Amino acid sequence: MKTASYRKIVYFLLQALAGIAIIAYITLYKFDLTEITAAIKNIHIAYFVLAALAYFIHNLLFSYRLSYLLQHIGHKIAYTKVLISHLGGMLVADITPGRSGYLLTPAFIKKITGARATDAMACIFAPEGLDLVLKGAGAMLALIYLLSSTNSFYLPATTLLIAIIALILLGCLILAVSCLDEKYTRRILYKMPLLNRFSDQLSQFKHSGIKIKKNINVIIVLYMLGWFFCGLQWYFIGKAMNLPITYLEFFLLHPLITALMFIPLTPAGLGIMESGTVIALGLLGIAPTTSFAFSLLVRTNIILTDATGISAFLYQWKLSLSQGR
Repeated sequence: MKTASYRKIVYFLLQALAGIAIIAYITLYKFDLTEITAAIKNIHIAYFVLAALAYFIHNLLFSYRLSYLLQHIGHKIAYTKVLISHLGGMLVADITPGRSGYLLTPAFIKKITGARATDAMACIFAPEGLDLVLKGAGAMLALIYLLSSTNSFYLPATTLLIAIIALILLGCLILAVSCLDEKYTRRILYKMPLLNRFSDQLSQFKHSGIKIKKNINVIIVLYMLGWFFCGLQWYFIGKAMNLPITYLEFFLLHPLITALMFIPLTPAGLGIMESGTVIALGLLGIAPTTSFAFSLLVRTNIILTDATGISAFLYQWKLSLSQGR
């Protein structure tokens, strides 16, 4: 068991080093570090704060969705406790490959509220599938917009198209696992070498997942509202840097670029998302150095806002102390 834990730690460190290496390479060898620093130092702080506020509203919406779904399957939990759990998951997601750390949210919910982790997972897993499909659709629209603006088909566009299709297929798979009858689910998982080992665990929250699909309209509406505020976050960061990009362009670009954060090669796509941002904004006429500085500000804004998730760890610590008395 210890050997497996050590391997996970070493693997995570290697992924983190890979992300840092990409950032360092871009900063030191591709662009002028002085220009990047100047672009960041000269931002309008008020807009940066507004961006953080917009992103926090996105967190409020998604935690409300989680709270709503938990109540729908029979858990009467205070919204503030779900919010704290959600923020804890978001913070861990910011430093884990493929943002997979958000799957710790059910553990936070179980510890903080006493609700079953499998029920919390059902309230995350099924909507996540729909989120990925919608994100993939949004990314496809952004790609079409960029290609129509440049009238050319670059290699990165081909790569992004493949990634978008993979994202949509993954979302469809998650939806199928969550919402189809169990006998069909087992057939799907049985045919997939990497997933068939989890068939028993996934079937534990099948009944809750099937109940949740009745709320698909709520899930879609809250996702679109969250997307609106994420677009607003990027727009405000763009305003902070005086970028000549419209809100609609940021709204479309957001799912395309943030999809790169789900590539599990580095923590939250570190270095990969930044590279994608340089390519995407470059197609809109933004200088590479400025685009890279923008991507760093976006990641910083996300991490600083998600840092409120420390409250989940503090809450758990407080509960442990009270139970130990």
